[in-house]
Amino acid sequence: MKKIIKSLTLLLTVAVLFSSCLKSETIIGPDSPGSVGAIIEFDNPEFIAASSGSVAVPLSRYEFLTLKTGNKVHIDVQYSGTGKPAPSDISVGITTDPTALTAHLSTAQANKPTFVPLPAGLVTLPTAVTIPSGQIKAGFDITITDQFVANTTYAVALKIASASAGTISGNFGTIVVALKRVP
Repeated sequence: MKKIIKSLTLLLTVAVLFSSCLKSETIIGPDSPGSVGAIIEFDNPEFIAASSGSVAVPLSRYEFLTLKTGNKVHIDVQYSGTGKPAPSDISVGITTDPTALTAHLSTAQANKPTFVPLPAGLVTLPTAVTIPSGQIKAGFDITITDQFVANTTYAVALKIASASAGTISGNFGTIVVALKRVP
């Protein structure tokens, strides 16, 4: 009987000691302590063609190199990181970033075709897009016109300048888009 009581006591002690290690709080994820919550970022419009590693924040470059007049390149801005859609309308300010483009192209040009900064008159970009409540994305199109000189590769750095909610992504808050019209 003493042996059974000692065994039960030992078993109960081990169970109590190990049960204190179980945590009910999440350690990783959008609901964990210290999480930034919602992230506002550019969605990947295509496979990443290149990245510049020497810029403070490496910029991902997407290349659309077989476009014909009338083709559209769709760029989305997304609300992510929470696993839930936007709780309310989120206004996202969009701008171009010539400084980021220059820094990216100066590090990414080795053995690459020459990129020409996209002239402002060639395309009209929105100053803001709104991610509707209950959605995770909103976007805009860059339309290829006959003003694009054939076989010239243009590049533009797009930047999320502001967001009415969430945190702007450090990885995908600025992207470089390269466009080339073929005859």
